[in-house]
Amino acid sequence: MIGLWSIFLVSAMVIILAGTKLSDYGDIIADKTGLGQALVGGILVAGATSLPELVTSSTAAIIGSPDISIGNVFGSNTFNLTILALVDLIHGPGPFMLRVHSKHILSALLGVLLASVATLFILANHLAGLNIEVLSIGLGSIVILIGYLVGTRLNFRYEKKNKENLKDDDLVDSNVSLKKAIIGFSIAAFFIIIAGISLSYSGDKIATLSGLDKTFMGTILVAAATSLPEVVAAIAAIRINAYDMAVGNVFGSNIFNMMIIFTTDLVYRQGSVLADVSLSHSITALMGLVLSGISVIGLFYRSEKTFLTIGWDSVAILITYLFGTYLLFRLGINF
Repeated sequence: MIGLWSIFLVSAMVIILAGTKLSDYGDIIADKTGLGQALVGGILVAGATSLPELVTSSTAAIIGSPDISIGNVFGSNTFNLTILALVDLIHGPGPFMLRVHSKHILSALLGVLLASVATLFILANHLAGLNIEVLSIGLGSIVILIGYLVGTRLNFRYEKKNKENLKDDDLVDSNVSLKKAIIGFSIAAFFIIIAGISLSYSGDKIATLSGLDKTFMGTILVAAATSLPEVVAAIAAIRINAYDMAVGNVFGSNIFNMMIIFTTDLVYRQGSVLADVSLSHSITALMGLVLSGISVIGLFYRSEKTFLTIGWDSVAILITYLFGTYLLFRLGINF
């Protein structure tokens, strides 16, 4: 057991280091190609920092652990949203949401839509016995893929119409060439793939040997480990006052994570992955929807009131996440 935990922790550390480099090189590639800050955070950096989730969930599906696979997706989404509360703690006095543009509401609501679709199909299978498959891929996964593609296009077109110029202090190091950035990006991605596979195998074995519920293992431990690059990327963005990039990375990662469900369904050979997971995942998904709702209200209402030095929306996010984690732990014990 000690050896498995060592592998798990080392894999998580590799994901942190490689994920940080992946984010840095992604920023450089975006800068060299002329993309704006919102697109950097919402698409390129979000996709880069979500690579651990993609590899880990796909590997878990291949080895026949759909609960760890889907738990990682939903758990990463809820963990990512708590990053908004984290950056509120470190960015300085006053509500963090006052410093970002309300245009992120579109990305947040797209994530809500995709998560709602996934939750609907999980509930439909467990409560109504409805499971429609196309070439062994669940209908829910197909709908999510279509929603992701359409939503990403809408987001891209919206950003083009409302493109803002980057400030000088938001730009990345221009001394690194585009070619070097692409090579560095690829090397970091390789290490993340290897670490992600190791994380899945060790996480599955730990859950089996320790008696931990695989839903709890995937939703809390594995998800937290694979979401660490988002934490690092958000903190790095805050340090250069790139607040919109930090928020765009969170909501963009959540959108990309939902697309991972389709990828896992492609490699999961026992049927529809959403049909084979525990019903308890619907609780994690609903928790993510509540957290997203709180975030949207914070972006829309833009209250100046604080609790100590942080916004009340951040307080609500932290309380909701802690309560949901406790609830999942209790469910894991009962199961």
